[in-house]
Amino acid sequence: MKNLFVIFLILLLGCGVEEATPTKPANDNFMTDAATKISMGSIMGINHTVSGTATVYKSDGEYTLVLDPFQSQNGPDLKVYLSKDIGAKSFIRLGVLKSTTGKQAYAIPSSITLAEYPYAHIWCEAFSVEFARAMLN
Repeated sequence: MKNLFVIFLILLLGCGVEEATPTKPANDNFMTDAATKISMGSIMGINHTVSGTATVYKSDGEYTLVLDPFQSQNGPDLKVYLSKDIGAKSFIRLGVLKSTTGKQAYAIPSSITLAEYPYAHIWCEAFSVEFARAMLN
C-alpha cells in the first residue's frame, strides 16, 4: 500500500496541469504601415472558438506573421505554426501563442521558402489538437 501511495504521489507531482495561455491582450508593436503585405487569410476555429486575421508582412527583408485582430478560446500549450499542408503534418513552429487576444507578431525564419507554407495554425501541442487555421492567399 505504501508503494502505491509513493507511485501516486510521483505521478501527481510529475504530471502537473499545463498552464493556460495568457488572456491579457497582447499588443505587439509591429508597424504594419511600414511593411509590405505579402498574404493574408481569415482565421477559422476548428472545433474551438477562434477568430481574426493572419497576415504575412515583409519589412527590411524579414517576414513576420501578424495575428490582428485576434481572439481565441483558451487552452493549454498553444503554439503558432506555418504549414505546408492543411493538416500541419509538415510545419514550422513560430512560437508560443502570446495571448488569447490582441495583436501579436511572430518572426518567420529566413531559411524557409514562404510560398511552400500557405497555412497558419493555432495548435495545442499537449493534446495534438488544432485550434484554428487560416489559408494565406
